[in-house]
Amino acid sequence: MSQLRQLDSKRQRAQNELLVLTQQTEATSARIRQQQAHLALALRAAYQRGQGDALKLALNGEDPSQTTRDLRYLAHLSRAQHAMIKALRADQARLAELQQQTAQESTRLAQVQAAREFEQKKLLADKQAREQVLQKLSAQIRQQGREITRLKRDERSLTELVERLNRLMAQQAEREAARARAARQAQRKQPAEAGQARLPVAVNTSTPQAFRSNQPFSRLKGSLHLPVAGELMNRFGTPRVDGGVSWKGLFIRANQGAAVKAIAAGQVVFAEWLRGFGNLIILDHGEGYMSLYSNNESLYKQVGERVQAGDAIAAVGNSGGQPDTGLYFEMRHQSRPVNPLQWVK
Repeated sequence: MSQLRQLDSKRQRAQNELLVLTQQTEATSARIRQQQAHLALALRAAYQRGQGDALKLALNGEDPSQTTRDLRYLAHLSRAQHAMIKALRADQARLAELQQQTAQESTRLAQVQAAREFEQKKLLADKQAREQVLQKLSAQIRQQGREITRLKRDERSLTELVERLNRLMAQQAEREAARARAARQAQRKQPAEAGQARLPVAVNTSTPQAFRSNQPFSRLKGSLHLPVAGELMNRFGTPRVDGGVSWKGLFIRANQGAAVKAIAAGQVVFAEWLRGFGNLIILDHGEGYMSLYSNNESLYKQVGERVQAGDAIAAVGNSGGQPDTGLYFEMRHQSRPVNPLQWVK
C-alpha cells in the first residue's frame, strides 16, 4: 500500500509538470503564430515597395532631410524585422525543447502509470490470496470445531462403556460372592454323614465373570510390555493435533495385521466395533483395572474368554478412522484413564 501511495504521488507530480509544459507549449505556439503573422505583413510591405528601397531614396534627388528620415525608418524597420525573425527562431527552438520535454514527461507518466497498475494488480492479487487463506482457515476452524465435538462425543461414549462394564463387573463380583457365601452356608447345614455326595453349585455363565488373578494387577506396575511393537506417535496427556482434547492413551503406529497382545492376564469384557475407535477389545484385569485396544483390523477373542499375558487378541489396522495404521491403547482404573507408560518397563 505504501508503494502505491508513492506511485500516486509521482503520477500526480508528473501530471502537474506535463500540464505546465502543455500550457507553455500552447503559449509559445500562439506567440510563434503571432510573430509569423507580423513578419508576413512586414515582408509583404517590403515586397510591395520593391527591392533596394534605401538606394532609391539616396539617389532620387528628393529633400535630403526627408531622405535621411526615410533611411532611418528603413533601418529601424530592418532591425525590427531582424529582431522579429530572431525571436521567432528562439520561440521555435523553445517550442521544440518543450515538445521534447513533453514527450519525455509523457513517457515518464506512462511508466509511472504502468508501475501503478502493476502494483495495484499485485495488491489485488495479495488481497485475494489473503482472502483465500482466511477462507481456508475459517473452513479449517469449522472443521476443527466439528472434529473436537466428534472426539469429545467419542470419548464420552467410551467412558460410558467402561463405566457400564465396571458396574457390570462389580455386580457380577457381588453375585459371585453371594453365591459363594450361600454355598458355604448350605455346606454347613448339610448333615456330616460319611460318604455323603456333595451337590455342585450352579454358576451363571451368560455374562462374563469378574476376573480374579492369583497376582493382583496393581503389583504389575512397571513390569508390563506394550501390546505391539511400533512407533509411539503420541504420549498420554499431550494435546491432540486437532486441538481441544488431550490424548487419553497411546497411539502406536505399526504394520497392518501385526499381532496385538494382551499386556497381562485378564478376561474379555467387550469385543465389538465402536464409533470413533473401530474394532475395540477391552480386557478386565481385576481391581477395577481395564486395558483397551482399538483401531484393530480384526478381533481374535470373544466376550467371556480368558487370556494370558502375551496372547494375541487382535490384528493391527485402521478401522477407527486414524490416518495411520496402528493401535490405539488405553489403560483405565475405575473408568479413569491412567498413563500406560508408567506401567511398562
